[in-house]
Amino acid sequence: MRKIAVLMGLVLSLTACASLGDGARDKRYEVNSPTMEPTIRKGSTVGVDVVKPGDYQPRTGDVVMFNPPDSYGWNPDGRPRILRVAAVPGDTIACCDAQGWLIRNGTAQHEPYIQIDGAPTQFQPITVPPGEIYLLGDYRGVANDSSQNGSVPAENVIGVVKP
Repeated sequence: MRKIAVLMGLVLSLTACASLGDGARDKRYEVNSPTMEPTIRKGSTVGVDVVKPGDYQPRTGDVVMFNPPDSYGWNPDGRPRILRVAAVPGDTIACCDAQGWLIRNGTAQHEPYIQIDGAPTQFQPITVPPGEIYLLGDYRGVANDSSQNGSVPAENVIGVVKP
């Protein structure tokens, strides 16, 4: 009888642990670019809450790891990239107003986390298509992002970087 009770306790403990997650949703990535400086330094390792393909619900301000589409150019090692969501489907985004602020849906965006060396890449108003997101790096003078390559399918998002 005691063996059955111990076995039942073990089964319940394993079930409880399994319900907490097996860590498969968490993954670590090394950032090999200055694109997100000063927020995330080149060479840093970030934790990512992984999402199933197509399950990402876009939110402005999220820092995401994503598989770049072909429009982002040569990617021989197949590494994912890291950028910040600047606009979600239906948003209209442009750069910039007279003070250099990003404009989303007609309103200047205060972005205390960005670093600008020289003039930011200017772009005309763009409405983000359904199912896509507009991604920008925090280091606007260096980032290879949507300002040069267009929006990215939200289904390309691997996960959201943990704060």
